[in-house]
Amino acid sequence: MDSTFTLLDLGWQAYFQQQLSLDDLESNRIARICSQKDSSYELVSEFGFFTLENHSDMPSMAVGDWVITDTEQNFLRLLEPSSIFENIASNIDTVFLICALNQDFNLALIKRYLELTHEAQADAVVILTKADTCNDAAEKRAQVEKLDPLLIVETVNALDADSLRCLSPLLKKGKTIALLGAVGSGKSALINTLMQTTAEGKAQRNIGDSGALKIMPSGAILLDTAGMRELQLAEFDSSAIANFADIIALEKECRFSDCHHQGEPGCAIKGAVKANRLDEQRVADFMLLRNEDSDDDQVTRSKPQEKFYRSAQSDIRARKHSSAE
Repeated sequence: MDSTFTLLDLGWQAYFQQQLSLDDLESNRIARICSQKDSSYELVSEFGFFTLENHSDMPSMAVGDWVITDTEQNFLRLLEPSSIFENIASNIDTVFLICALNQDFNLALIKRYLELTHEAQADAVVILTKADTCNDAAEKRAQVEKLDPLLIVETVNALDADSLRCLSPLLKKGKTIALLGAVGSGKSALINTLMQTTAEGKAQRNIGDSGALKIMPSGAILLDTAGMRELQLAEFDSSAIANFADIIALEKECRFSDCHHQGEPGCAIKGAVKANRLDEQRVADFMLLRNEDSDDDQVTRSKPQEKFYRSAQSDIRARKHSSAE
């Protein structure tokens, strides 16, 4: 494992430099968290790797955080992050939001990823993949661009290195990048192409054993943790729930608040099916989703999944309020 890194290699920026004291510059050391386990953190500095045990008097930290230690590698303090996905990752400069230009194209999901990224105070770039297989790529790109006039949107073929040259200005040395996208959106293909050895012979270098941080051939840093991947797994919850907004709104009219829509008296959903205002198959699909996404103690959502679920519910309430007006 390569243990020789400069602070710039690891993503150090002026924002963090401004938080240093004279003691930090003269006597203390700077390190970045490159992996996290149940009771410890793995950190990397210009002096190599070391492990920091997690104690109750330490703040909550995540992969990507910068910390100050003394020369004996004792924790002193956590630097304020430039961006933070709470309990998941910190100090991500740019998030690539990946969406395929096929039947999985989902404008609502892109919007949710944008909201989450902006909430974390990171920059967002939407990358629309599989452009080589899409006949209406320009139209779909225009739909995404309407979400934010300042948003950078690129259409690419993730398997073609030449197609990805448009991303070069975003992959500067020391910049930390993360990816969000649903399964099948082209994340793996994009990473593999970006990670290919360049003509100069530069290859990726893992920062630590876990591979949660990788230095790309361009010098940018890819942050890829289980927590960030878990955000992608919530796509089913967010997009599918939104597709059943009318049914979710209707179930509020059921006589019983805990109605299971299985023939209980006063069930608004069953009543709508009988009146041919709802398709029975859609209701069956909704019930399957509801059963898989139950709030019972037997099923516990992760924090990222819960965030997406609340977001979907908020969208539903907003649409209902808008239609009422």
